[in-house]
Amino acid sequence: MARNEAVILPVNCVSAHKTYYARYDYAYDGVWVLSYGLKEVPSDGVGSSVSGIAKIDISNSRTGPQYKCPYCGNRMFVRCGKCHKLTCYSGNGQFTCDHCGNVGEVTGTIDALEGDRKHSQ
Repeated sequence: MARNEAVILPVNCVSAHKTYYARYDYAYDGVWVLSYGLKEVPSDGVGSSVSGIAKIDISNSRTGPQYKCPYCGNRMFVRCGKCHKLTCYSGNGQFTCDHCGNVGEVTGTIDALEGDRKHSQ
């Protein structure tokens, strides 16, 4: 994937029950960086659509210092084992999926995600 690409993923806020968009940017060192939590998907300019869905390997990704849920400030998200959708997570204790209501322990890691491909810069 080109170095000027980003991938946007929908995530629900567990506190505000609203969707926000986690943005991964492909960094100069070849790693995906979780850069921003955005209330809206960028519509033009930086962040404009390139073409469809991209699958990215986040097994070696990192989280940028500016990333957080724009509604509650959580700095993590989890993928529900039941509905497979993303919900922000505080990092403490059990999670509650904002999509389906599933409650459980956080186990394992997310190695790959799919989202909308965008230009990053």
